[in-house]
Amino acid sequence: MSSQEVFFLSFLEDINPTAAQSAKKMQELIYEDPSSSIMKARLFAEAILSHIFKLEKIQEPYVNTLYEKISYLTRNEYIEREVQKSFDTIRLSGNKAAHDGQFNDITEAFKLHKEMYKIAVWFYEVYTSEQLKLPVYELPKPRQQENIEDIVKKQLLDLLGPGGLKISQKDPISEEEESRFVEEETSPEQKGNSQSFLLNRDLEKGKSYLIRELNRLKDSSKEAIENANNFSAFKDYMHVDRNIQIDLENILEHNKGKEKGNLILLCGSVGDGKSHLLAYLKEKKPELLKGYKIFNDATESFSPEKDAMETLEEILNSFSDEKIEQSTQKVILAINMGVLHNFINVEHKEYSYETLKLFIEQSELFSQNITTYFSNENFDLLSFGDYQSYKLTEKGPKSPFYSSLLEKVCNPSEENPFYLALKEDKQNEVNSIVHENYKLLQNKFVQEQIVQLIIEVIIRKKLVISARAFLNFIADILIPDDTQNIKLMSEFDILEFSLPNLLFNRKERSIILHALSELDPIHRRSVFIDQLIVQLNTLNDWNTIIENYIHDETSRSWFKPFISKENLTDHSFNLFFETFIRITFLTNGKFASNISYQSYSEFLKNLYYFNVGDNKKIKRFYNEIKTAIFKWKGSPKKDHIYLDKPSEKYRLAQKLKLNPSADHLKTSKKEIIESFKPFITLAYNDEAKENTIFLDIDFPLYQLLMKVQEGYCPNKKNEEDAIKFVEFIEKLMAFGDKKKEMLVHFPKDNRFYTIKRDTLGSFVFERE
Repeated sequence: MSSQEVFFLSFLEDINPTAAQSAKKMQELIYEDPSSSIMKARLFAEAILSHIFKLEKIQEPYVNTLYEKISYLTRNEYIEREVQKSFDTIRLSGNKAAHDGQFNDITEAFKLHKEMYKIAVWFYEVYTSEQLKLPVYELPKPRQQENIEDIVKKQLLDLLGPGGLKISQKDPISEEEESRFVEEETSPEQKGNSQSFLLNRDLEKGKSYLIRELNRLKDSSKEAIENANNFSAFKDYMHVDRNIQIDLENILEHNKGKEKGNLILLCGSVGDGKSHLLAYLKEKKPELLKGYKIFNDATESFSPEKDAMETLEEILNSFSDEKIEQSTQKVILAINMGVLHNFINVEHKEYSYETLKLFIEQSELFSQNITTYFSNENFDLLSFGDYQSYKLTEKGPKSPFYSSLLEKVCNPSEENPFYLALKEDKQNEVNSIVHENYKLLQNKFVQEQIVQLIIEVIIRKKLVISARAFLNFIADILIPDDTQNIKLMSEFDILEFSLPNLLFNRKERSIILHALSELDPIHRRSVFIDQLIVQLNTLNDWNTIIENYIHDETSRSWFKPFISKENLTDHSFNLFFETFIRITFLTNGKFASNISYQSYSEFLKNLYYFNVGDNKKIKRFYNEIKTAIFKWKGSPKKDHIYLDKPSEKYRLAQKLKLNPSADHLKTSKKEIIESFKPFITLAYNDEAKENTIFLDIDFPLYQLLMKVQEGYCPNKKNEEDAIKFVEFIEKLMAFGDKKKEMLVHFPKDNRFYTIKRDTLGSFVFERE
């Protein structure tokens, strides 16, 4: 080692000389003999562990091997998860070096060098009272400084790719240090290349084009800023046609050449794509917008003195009752529904808007009915909220919209900038966990699983997930905080930063990821997961399990370093198992189907049946809800329902006959349902069919009612969460026979009495 080089763990020399000596030898050998260097790292770990046992006064005669010591300290909470992973990384690499004389990978040695630093810092901070300022981590330098470039090129760049040592934002390595391992020159310009407009090849060597392109999907990128007057080449590539766009184009085509005034209202909420749609039409089909004035932000005032309502009056005065008959103005107004509702319901100073108000009322925009688009002579209205981002089929929901966006990102096409970036990085030998995650996402079944998960959180949590939010989500599950070269990552870091763990274990990142964390397959109770646990704990050969369960080559390779449970200690095994379940769920269709939520699948089937008008299936659903209603309140005998609470000494019940109706349903003969409300609306008539009450059942309520049907007793929180259902039952109780006859039940001795009026109007009290 050069006299100029500082020993990276010098702060251990007085605390644990044995460990320090092994670490020093490890650093000296790292360039000359990586295999021996790895063995020295193992000796370092053994010295640290032995010291911990001595300091903690642990006397366990049967705890001897490195594996046993790590397991014991982990189980008894002497070492934390991250430190245990570092010990396991050194142990696994040491095993390879000890059993395979050909194992001489310098990148493996570099990986262990950093893990040793992590362990040493932890050991120093936990087991000493000294207050030294510890050095930041630095990569080991070659012993012969005059040959540094040759050594780096031959031993590092050949293995890692140009400049691949510092991609991570976490590693505290200076720009000067990085320059020792990265050739500071830009990649050759590919001028004249037909793909140059898709991928700008201007990065320094060692930098990742794929990471740069994927960062454009984030909310924080400039591409995320929607502007009705700007439609970039990137947005052009990412554009996916939607039904609302096609309907708007048809409306504009239909209105061509008309001299009469026309107001097109694009109604929705923030971030639903109104600006993107207008920018697309301006760029791609400007002839359709000829003659129209476009107002993208209806609340943006033309002058500081005017509020939102006054601004709207200025925009819409040509469509007031006083001017509409003579108006020739054509306007497209993108407006949030709340603002529109306020506008038509406030008093206006100069003009009145009763005609516009009547049109909006006729459109049923603010009702529970579906309004995708509605038109009359002067007005057209499109409601973004009623264009669902997924479609219903008898076999389950589909989302061509989200699937197409994923296809745009992952399609192996020469017209795809992301795919071109992947190829460019491969050519430049730049590879990180982001590249591995991207390759996993290229798996078609993985894409379908992710789309299904997105649909599920929309239904469960009533989320509105715009194209922009979805693309930001894709970036979140591909790009971890640490994006260093994969050859320098431990086997455990690869698992931790893999797509399945970013998908289910990153809930603090966004609302979408928080919702997805609740759908994590590791939390599902299933006999199939139990079977897998048994196999992992009893079988010695994990290669067969990995081959049978994981149906993707990229993710399968992540598990190759792990042969059996004997290689893993507590936290490491948990990380392995959780990642294994998540990857199996994403890649193995049979396994995913076996552990799916039955109630969710049944709800979607029933939602489909109510929209197509399958009377047989509708009747079955009404019967299920009838059972749940009677069990919610309690029932002493068939067709009778309690009126009071179970805490009473005696219970009162009435006869209640439910009269379900399907008259309110607008059914369709289409096999694919595109426009619908994400809930099932039930209707019940009184006996004379003079009064009708309605009940909207969304998935959370359906899930609760199915639990009640199976015997679950709702608690106070359930009643608060399902307040609309509780109110519905109170209305339904008015349809019962309590004015004619009531049942009195004494639960203590199970006696029943009937109270009713006889033919003369007197009360009769009889025991049943």
